[in-house]
Amino acid sequence: MQETGIDFSEPPIDVGGVEKRTDEVCSKVAPGRYLIDGREIALPVVVRDASLLSSTFLVDAAAAQQMIAQSGYRVVKFLPGKAIVMLTCVDYRDNDLGDYNEGAINLFVTTPGEKRPLPVVGPLLGLVNGTLKSFIYRMPVDQEFTTHAGRYIWGFPKWITHVDVEFGAQTATGTFVDDGELVYSITTKTGGTRVQKNQAITSLAIRNGRAWKTAGSSRGSGVTFRPGGQVPEIGATHPLANELRMLGLPKKPLMTISVAKAQMQFGSPESVEIGSAFPS
Repeated sequence: MQETGIDFSEPPIDVGGVEKRTDEVCSKVAPGRYLIDGREIALPVVVRDASLLSSTFLVDAAAAQQMIAQSGYRVVKFLPGKAIVMLTCVDYRDNDLGDYNEGAINLFVTTPGEKRPLPVVGPLLGLVNGTLKSFIYRMPVDQEFTTHAGRYIWGFPKWITHVDVEFGAQTATGTFVDDGELVYSITTKTGGTRVQKNQAITSLAIRNGRAWKTAGSSRGSGVTFRPGGQVPEIGATHPLANELRMLGLPKKPLMTISVAKAQMQFGSPESVEIGSAFPS
């Protein structure tokens, strides 16, 4: 079970009663090339086929900042006193890291030394053009290999648990359950015909006492966008569900998005000490 706050610990992965620690089974063998538990991975990692859904919320900015206080990042304020949190679920079907499901709790932030966007217009433009940086607070997955790779290459806070994605003709539902307890379940509309052109994405993470930044890109078809949307189901007792409740969830989303067929790329990361500015 993942506890609250920035998780500086990292649970080993139990495989048939044998514990595997990520830093002991992974290594960097050359620029852009990694050995992940005996298998070589070259960057960029390519996702050829995936479906995803997300719900975006306005939440209490002070509570959100307190939640990530140890990260060195500052939450972006969409409105005075209101930050942005996104709950996501992804079904990766054809990916260099395997076929797996993934969830994420993300907050939009600025990094040390970076100018904060003006309220409303700045965050909206950032969401549209992909310049808004997303701090990955938690990233549950349901497979071992992607856990090691995500941790070691990009610093992503992955661990193995249960994530289910059901993508239908009219609706999609993503559910994240940890240690038998619900954390969140989100539902979005599907069936859209919009196309998302290739867009830059910037992901931030914290691992091994360092801040990580990864540049990537995404595009897709069958995009369904909806202002507002269905109120998510938030667990009653899990620590992460309690944190979401402290932010003000469950509530109606600011917006929901689903993508029937997405393609992505994830490149080489940058890493600096927590609280330091990234060089680029």
